[in-house]
Amino acid sequence: MSEEDRNPREQDGISTDIVAIPKDGELRRFFERLRATGALKVNDSGHEYVIKIARSQMTNEARDFLARGGPIPE
Repeated sequence: MSEEDRNPREQDGISTDIVAIPKDGELRRFFERLRATGALKVNDSGHEYVIKIARSQMTNEARDFLARGGPIPE
């Protein structure tokens, strides 16, 4: 696969996998808090991470199409 055929999310190191969040539990509460604030700073054993929300509003197929550009083949 050529570089131009790759999904831009893969190039950015963002997983294209979708993970389902359980309807209850600690993970659900974490994401509710994250949605309310837009970003959280997380400390895990001395390592700090900033978690920010970025909603995906188009399918990967559409994103790949737009990334290629050019005329639409007939």
